[in-house]
Amino acid sequence: MNGIERLSEMIKGQKDKYLQIIVNHLMLQTEMSEAFLNEEKNLKDMATYIKDLARKQATNNVAVIEDAVVFQWAKDYFNKSNEELGIKKIEAKNNTETVEKDEFGSIFDLNNTNKNMENKKEEVEQITLF
Repeated sequence: MNGIERLSEMIKGQKDKYLQIIVNHLMLQTEMSEAFLNEEKNLKDMATYIKDLARKQATNNVAVIEDAVVFQWAKDYFNKSNEELGIKKIEAKNNTETVEKDEFGSIFDLNNTNKNMENKKEEVEQITLF
């Protein structure tokens, strides 16, 4: 699987049109294909990173960010390490057990699909930029 294919898999089932626009733009950046393969990167964390940057620019809880800036933030997210971006890795804990993350950084709802897998359909956790 190349990086563009990984992005394509991660966006499947997502309904947020702004997230789709950002990912579609990223998929056109073929020179970044290797960066998209970085397993520590996922769309949920990318959306959180972009929202956090936008919040910092907000005045009275309102921010208007140009598309080019948001696209650059998304590219920065994939091109820089989480340490460089100031993103701390938080391990999810369920009682005393560590919950395993799937390849796409928990975009898929593992808690529901692991329990009664035969009886439940895998659901996609919806990510939103708003």
